[in-house]
Amino acid sequence: MSEKTTKEAHLSSILERNQNDLALNLVDLYWFLHIVDAGSFSVAASTHGVSKSSLSRRISQLEGRLGVQLLHRNPRLLSLTGIGAQVYRHTLDMINAAQQASDSVQHALATPSGSLHIALPAILNSWLLPVLLNFKKTYPHIQITLFAADRTQEMSSQSIDLALSLFPAPINSSQIVTRPLAELTFVNIISSSLQHIDQHMHIQLVDLAEKSNDSSLLVNNYLSAYEAVLAGFGYANLPLCACNVALRSGDLKFVNNQETSRTLYAFTQPHRGITLATRVLVDYLTLHISQSRTVGILPLQAIKDIL
Repeated sequence: MSEKTTKEAHLSSILERNQNDLALNLVDLYWFLHIVDAGSFSVAASTHGVSKSSLSRRISQLEGRLGVQLLHRNPRLLSLTGIGAQVYRHTLDMINAAQQASDSVQHALATPSGSLHIALPAILNSWLLPVLLNFKKTYPHIQITLFAADRTQEMSSQSIDLALSLFPAPINSSQIVTRPLAELTFVNIISSSLQHIDQHMHIQLVDLAEKSNDSSLLVNNYLSAYEAVLAGFGYANLPLCACNVALRSGDLKFVNNQETSRTLYAFTQPHRGITLATRVLVDYLTLHISQSRTVGILPLQAIKDIL
């Protein structure tokens, strides 16, 4: 065998071995991701119906092929090494890319279907429910379940696919994917039946109220604040889009000309956990809001154009 032929055979052997390693790495990285997310080998094994020893062996083999330690292991704590954290981030991107590839096929060959659990602020029902109705007519095979919530806690514990919120994501929810959707105008409004207004007639959300503030009423959601305004408890700072009909009818009136704004966020599970139905709805909402002419709702693109 000539020297050239020997070199070609050696190179071919290396390439074949690298390809085999890549195939093995892709599978083991998938399990590496689930182990990190579960927080332990035993929880990941129980959740996915595999043996703990099998997962441990996979990670050891993965570390051997890569030549690095990915995890710090001890009986009470499982944590990422520095290089392990980098590999974890790249693995997230890999799983997301694989999901997008699968979704593109589903978009081409099938109608989105399945269940969709949505949490949204009840104060925005008058605006959002007609939008969701049109979405349901467009995608009749998607089953929607609605939950009322101004704030979103850990989405994984609530099995929520999509949450719309007027508050940022919880600080400890680094796995939640956050997408700003729009800016909502907030105004101070009060019942038209009240003639006298003073500073002690302020209705506030509990987590927005100052400790020293002498409010007439504290509530835990915007819809309760709105209903308290209608009942005559005092005034509140509320989304203009939710109050516009009552303002036009004369049931409510402005307290002053001050306007503020809050961002409407869309929260979803980590990329690998986003279903096709969720992706379709997020795209639907983004398009609808970009074309919105609803008073008090300013699409983010319009804000960028102004700036």
